[in-house]
Amino acid sequence: MTRNDRWACLVEEPPAGAGDYLARGALAALSLPYRLGLEANLALYDWGLKARTVPALPVISVGNLSLGGTGKSTTVTYLARRLQERGVAPAVVTRGYRRSGEGVLLVGAGQDPPDPAQTGDEPAMLARLLPGIPLAVGKRREQAIRLLAERTTARVALLDDGFQYFRMGRAVDLVLLDASRASRSERLFPAGYLREPWSHLRRADQVWLTHVDRAAPGAVERLQTRVRRYGRLPEPVLTRHRLTALRGPDGERRPPEDLAGRRVLAVSGLGNPASFEDSLRAAGAEPVPLRYPDHHAYSAADWEEIAREQAQQRAEFVVLTEKDAVKLPAPLPFEAWVAECELEILSGAEQVEALLQTVAPAAV
Repeated sequence: MTRNDRWACLVEEPPAGAGDYLARGALAALSLPYRLGLEANLALYDWGLKARTVPALPVISVGNLSLGGTGKSTTVTYLARRLQERGVAPAVVTRGYRRSGEGVLLVGAGQDPPDPAQTGDEPAMLARLLPGIPLAVGKRREQAIRLLAERTTARVALLDDGFQYFRMGRAVDLVLLDASRASRSERLFPAGYLREPWSHLRRADQVWLTHVDRAAPGAVERLQTRVRRYGRLPEPVLTRHRLTALRGPDGERRPPEDLAGRRVLAVSGLGNPASFEDSLRAAGAEPVPLRYPDHHAYSAADWEEIAREQAQQRAEFVVLTEKDAVKLPAPLPFEAWVAECELEILSGAEQVEALLQTVAPAAV
């Protein structure tokens, strides 16, 4: 068991003995200096002791309170397409987690196909999902936005994972809460999965609940009650991730219904792999999970392992996520299909419209 696996067991599972109780107590104690440092850093900006930079474009930040995946990239894709429909030219800005490249890099919109090693896997995935929309990758997001304003026709920047980027102002702060993992987000890191305490929702303009179709009974209502505690926030938007198609290596697309009754190897390197596996199960498949760490850099040995697992598990084929698919080698040593998913708004369409309207007039 890795260190991360051990930590996850401690914060998710009931204590199994005295050692677990002691370890959880130590993690709870470490949460205090973590929170003090977080609050002190934020206060420097709130009190004006540090100035927030003013970005060169209106910014919609899509972020979260917790560690792990909540569906930020899928939400960014949804918002980018909606802005395009309104005639407002969007761009995407992301740090590019675990990238090997340096500085600010412009990809998409006529640039060469991105190298996932240089950009990170999520930027490469977003560039494929959003053809014609420019994307800038860099640690200093304000510099990335300036580059987009100078070299593209973009009028709005969608900031992926920006809620903790205190140093820059934005027009809208959208926070995602994963309803399917609500019980895992009750305590502050390192005692739990929260990057920030619940009270910091006061900085948000809107809250969207993701994966509500996979939430435990009562989880959505509990999250809605938490959001209501922070006065000025509107009712949360309720969403789900919907499997729309399977895409083959040659571009062939199959409907999700083709998964019904099939045993498949579900390969993923995600913060929330259960969501991916549940989407396959909901389509009628029998997924056999093969999980790698989030943002995993696949090696030749990994591809060989996947091929072995497919054979040993007697899976008909391999199904991968969009994020993992950008790292596929050629030729493949196994049959692989990519799960295409989209965000679907279940309730709160008026809040979505208000969010878009906030930035659209300033962006035209």
